Amino acid sequence: MTLLGHPSPVTFIVPPFSPAGSVHAEGISLVVKSAAISLAAIVLLAGLPGCAPATPTGPPPQSFGTSVFAVAAAKHPNEAIDVVFAPDDDYGDMNDVANRQAFLDDVDGMIQLGFANNQAWSLNAPVVNYWYMTLSGDVQPGAGSCPSVSWPNLSDATFAEVIILLHTNPLRDCAWGNRVTSEPTSYRTVVHEASHAVFGLPDEYCCDGGYWHAPPVMYNAENSCLTDGSNAAWQDCQALTSSDGDEWWRSEDGNCDIMNCGSVHVLEYGPADWAVVEGVLSALPNATISAPSVFAPAEWP
Repeated sequence: MTLLGHPSPVTFIVPPFSPAGSVHAEGISLVVKSAAISLAAIVLLAGLPGCAPATPTGPPPQSFGTSVFAVAAAKHPNEAIDVVFAPDDDYGDMNDVANRQAFLDDVDGMIQLGFANNQAWSLNAPVVNYWYMTLSGDVQPGAGSCPSVSWPNLSDATFAEVIILLHTNPLRDCAWGNRVTSEPTSYRTVVHEASHAVFGLPDEYCCDGGYWHAPPVMYNAENSCLTDGSNAAWQDCQALTSSDGDEWWRSEDGNCDIMNCGSVHVLEYGPADWAVVEGVLSALPNATISAPSVFAPAEWP
């Protein structure tokens, strides 16, 4: 499925990495055609100046600092959900054109085969900006269920709702605030983890996830779930006990959605999830929000 909602064609000029404060007279031109984003045809051009950091007002900036550059940014950041992809150091030196291209190809896959395959993200693509950064982190197996992560300097990405560190080594991924990890072909995982960071959605599976009181999705007491009128349309309050012994109540217990079920496919949000997602998107300035036509467990063709 293509990423919907972006004007066609749109051209973004994206300068590459500039080491130690220098500016390369080089850039990347990305043309988005027929509402689909493709990085496979990125063309390296000469003679394009680097962009200076910009206050997010007026036309959207195409870079922040010396390390964050636009993939597709149609709105300025204070009117959008901003998703920044960062490379693991296994991708190699981002000064190397081939290494940078390999990373950008994986970013393209995350957008096209991950976010664009969830209808809520796809239909609301006009209020989502995608960026990449050239500073690398490192993701390694951790002592517990989550990996051990060395994050790059994120000072150029303070505007982001979520920063996604892509790594090629297989392990279980997690979210910490607005920082998440993902393998580059884990398309369901990246949407799941980003949903923690961007929308504050809790895990809904049992029993070793991250749980918190987040009506109308998750409740810390049965009575709270049963008496909340906002979940009346789907109410099926059932308990789960987390691995640390706490009891939680999910309002749509039998529903297999992206926050609950593992799958090779990018699943949809359940109606409870969408209530939270819609609230976040609707709070964006000047935003026009489109509701999904299907909710989990139904699949979007």
